[in-house]
Amino acid sequence: MLLLMKNNMSQTQSRPTGKSNQQRVILLAPLIIVLLTWSQFSMAQHSHGVLSPSVTFPQDDSVLTEEPKMLTMSFRVDVRLLKLTLYTDNGEWINIDFSYDPSRVNHNFVFPMPSEFPEASYFIARWSVVDERQRFLNGEFTFSFGPGAIPPSETIEASYRSIEEENLPSTGAYAQGGNR
Repeated sequence: MLLLMKNNMSQTQSRPTGKSNQQRVILLAPLIIVLLTWSQFSMAQHSHGVLSPSVTFPQDDSVLTEEPKMLTMSFRVDVRLLKLTLYTDNGEWINIDFSYDPSRVNHNFVFPMPSEFPEASYFIARWSVVDERQRFLNGEFTFSFGPGAIPPSETIEASYRSIEEENLPSTGAYAQGGNR
């Protein structure tokens, strides 16, 4: 690109076009800014891919025949696991005895699960990690188990549909058709 600019500038010096080199630089500046921004955005997207778990057990949105004995997360690079929590579908916290260890840096993490799970349609594992460059990422994965269990995504979708179908009062701010 610089070679082309140099060739164009030398050609312009031999024949007048009405545009100075300063004007050309001003015209190229927005293009350079766009290219730099795009490359930084691209690298940021890539870093999230590296920090996201490549494997979890249970897998996200999975249905198991029985309750899991362990929870596993594998990352593509070494990370420091800052947080790992487990919740039921209604937000009840389940103690899995996770404690942050600042000296533990690894790409594989395995945690034993409680011997008994509370009653729930599905479970949510939430995690947070940081890599050696201090890039932070958090996420979650869901799973269900047992006879009659369905994928958590179907349960979540059904709950959103029921909220949309909720009957609202015909007075006040919810009035339809001007009935107040």
